[in-house]
Amino acid sequence: MEMDKRLYEASLEGNVSILKALIQEDPLILDRISPTFFQDTPLHIATLRGHFEFARAVLGHNHRLATEADSLGHLPLHVASAKGHVEIVRELLRVGPAGSCLARSKDGKLPLHLAIMKGVRVEVLTELARASPESTRLRVDKGDYVLHLCVKYDNLDAFQLLVDLLKKESDDNNLLINARNDDGNTILHLAALHKNLEITKYLVATPGIELNAVNNNGLTALDLLENSPKDVKGLELLNFFLLQPNLQQPSTNTNNHSSIPPSKLTIQQHKPTTTTTTTTRRKKSPWKRFFTFNDNNTKHLEDMKGAILLTAAIIVTINALPIIYLNVNGPDIPDQFSINSGSFVPAVMIIVLLVSGIPLNNKFCAWLVIQLMYSAIGFMGLNYIGQMISTESRYSKLDIALILTYIWFLLLIIVSALNIIRLVVYGVTSIKRFVKRRKLRGRRENNDFSIA
Repeated sequence: MEMDKRLYEASLEGNVSILKALIQEDPLILDRISPTFFQDTPLHIATLRGHFEFARAVLGHNHRLATEADSLGHLPLHVASAKGHVEIVRELLRVGPAGSCLARSKDGKLPLHLAIMKGVRVEVLTELARASPESTRLRVDKGDYVLHLCVKYDNLDAFQLLVDLLKKESDDNNLLINARNDDGNTILHLAALHKNLEITKYLVATPGIELNAVNNNGLTALDLLENSPKDVKGLELLNFFLLQPNLQQPSTNTNNHSSIPPSKLTIQQHKPTTTTTTTTRRKKSPWKRFFTFNDNNTKHLEDMKGAILLTAAIIVTINALPIIYLNVNGPDIPDQFSINSGSFVPAVMIIVLLVSGIPLNNKFCAWLVIQLMYSAIGFMGLNYIGQMISTESRYSKLDIALILTYIWFLLLIIVSALNIIRLVVYGVTSIKRFVKRRKLRGRRENNDFSIA
């Protein structure tokens, strides 16, 4: 145990002399490293600190440590790549097996992925990509490729380097430049979402880039940028997009993009018709925006999550306290229980859903919370109307208040019905998009088969 402690202290300091002295005392000390004494091996610690000479000395005596993982599933190569220690990376690649570049940590990351995410020196990326070209084509979470990661983490140097390397190693670079993740987003889509002007310029200048590619929602990169919050970076990028001659301008119905090939979109754009340009830039009517149920609706609901939770809690309290009071001090009134439950249960369901972490950016989840809130408020209003009717004989001035309450309740029913229609429209639109994507996929497979 004492020798283990001295070994780990030496690795922290990078003291090669102490390491050699310990090996002389016990030649098998590096073979009997206790994983219970420290979570990391001496090689992990030396790599983290950047002690190249110490790491090389350790590998010289026991190269097996290059394949030992720490508690997070990181090999020493993961650590060296994330910290940007290029000399240690080279030594690990020279001594360790080639499969180390393809080893995934517990969160599914390769050494190349960590190097991109941490923004380390491009020399590290070069070493990893050359040692294992296959690592440049393996996906990470959400189906992202390495080029997607470069955009997400704003790593322009890594992006340019990897594109150049992929051009040399692949005859068909277009497949990599236009690769899609699980959401159907290409690299250009992510560049627009993250408002990365430099990477967008680089992509647009790259031969073979699909400027009018659509994602799983039928949206192009320009559509995503149009629907994002406007700021200085967004406006600058939007201005750059609009100057591109082969880029299809955003349409009032973005679903049409998924059924029209990019080549036809480009031809339509250059038709000298002022009417078409005016139509494409015309904003949707409020009713059409309501039934479209887009990301702006869900974002608004996500921002109001705290207010929705508080409102639901108030409704629960309003409906629970009278029932408790009647049960203790008053008569048993079944109608009161029924009407209050109609408001109490939806409000409790809203609280349970929000506390469980339901994603309100999901359109169906957002619709469900809205409909439950309508139900909770509606039954509470129905209870209020019932109380007014029961006391109308004693108060003659309640006629106007009762009429106004009836009007309010009627409006609530109409809004609730419209919300149900919104769900139907969303379901039909989703089915249409799915059918269109299947048809497009079938056409592409047929074209690929005919070419082969």
